[in-house]
Amino acid sequence: MSSALNFAVGALLGGLLLSAAWGLLWLVVGAIGLWRRTCSWRVVANSLVIAVVPLLLAWALLSVPDEVTPNMVFVAGLLVMPFILAGLALRPVSGGHRAGASMLRGIGLLIDDLLGRHQACGGCDHDHGPDVTGGTA
Repeated sequence: MSSALNFAVGALLGGLLLSAAWGLLWLVVGAIGLWRRTCSWRVVANSLVIAVVPLLLAWALLSVPDEVTPNMVFVAGLLVMPFILAGLALRPVSGGHRAGASMLRGIGLLIDDLLGRHQACGGCDHDHGPDVTGGTA
């Protein structure tokens, strides 16, 4: 296989594996939320699809060409998508902070919402109303 094709297969595989890892993260968060009864089956099902489909595509990609070899060009291709993501995360956005910091704050808020963490009492995870701080309602 040519070096360019080996690099392209590596880059595509790197993107698919990054997407699968993202789906597995949300699958774990969704499963915990489902266990706590703070989110629905839909979150778990969507996360499962987001994790499984890229893994199936990666498997299909690796099973078709017989000549995909894990050489330096292939490994360099694998690292393309994580480096692109890191580069985008370092990009400044409005407000003077980095895009990655905004993304991490948003992910944290979404995880808090899916897991039912209370914001009014500092995120205590207790089962009480939003107007009661520290005790059960």
